[in-house]
This record gives sequence, C-alpha cells and structure tokens, in this order.
Amino acid sequence: MTRVTITHAVVITLTATFLLLAADRAGELRKNRSAYVPPARPAAVAPPAVDADKGKPPPHSDSVDDLPEGKGREATFYTCTACHGVALIKAQGLTRDLWDSTFDLMLERHKMAPVKPTERAEILDYLAEQFPPRRKGRGGDNPFLK
Repeated sequence: MTRVTITHAVVITLTATFLLLAADRAGELRKNRSAYVPPARPAAVAPPAVDADKGKPPPHSDSVDDLPEGKGREATFYTCTACHGVALIKAQGLTRDLWDSTFDLMLERHKMAPVKPTERAEILDYLAEQFPPRRKGRGGDNPFLK
C-alpha cells in the first residue's frame, strides 16, 4: 500500500468514528455499557455524645446562661439549640406571630422534633418578650423620614 492510501484509510476511519459518536448523543450504540457510578462517600463522622439528662446532643458550646433571664428560658434553650446556636436566636427580632411562623417552618422544613402545645406557647412567649422586633417600620426610627 502506498502512503496516500494509508492516510486515506485513517482519515476515513476517524471521520466515520466521529460521525457515529456525534450521531449517538443519546448512547443508543452503547446500550450494554453500565452507567457511571460515582465512588462511595466516606462514612459519616460519628454523632456527638448524647446528654443523658435531656436525651439530646450537647448544645454546641452554648449554655442556658447565654440567653436572657425569663420564664421559658430553659425550654427555649433545649428546644432551639438542638439544631443551632444561641447566636442565631439572638440575631432575630420578631413578633410573636413571626416567631410562631418560624417555629412552623422549622417543624415542617427542617424536621424539628415536635413540641407539646404548652411548651410551644411558653417558648413563643419567651422569644416574643426577649427578642421583639427592633425596627418599628417605615418612619419609626429613621429621623430623615420625619
């Protein structure tokens, strides 16, 4: 064979291969091949030790004393810090209705453990009293809007 014939054969073979691959976007020509399976993730880190008194994981590095004094402080602490720290609670400033809606959101979306109605009312009272809205709305605290 001549050099030109070999070159033509290679070009024709490569062209045919590329055309077949381009036409086979859906993988129809590769039906028997297994799909890509990503490697398994490493095992999860062991869960934190359980607090024997409350039956819940330890509440971060926060303590009950990190919340202001008031009726419902302990119930609020142990219910809320099972998932997040005290700083998140302190950063909020909501009406009782908005605290109630936030409670519902955490129960539904974040799968928070259910709370007894009396304990929920105590927690909501505490949150509304200790962390009320900081802004009064348009014109309330802004001296430029008066």
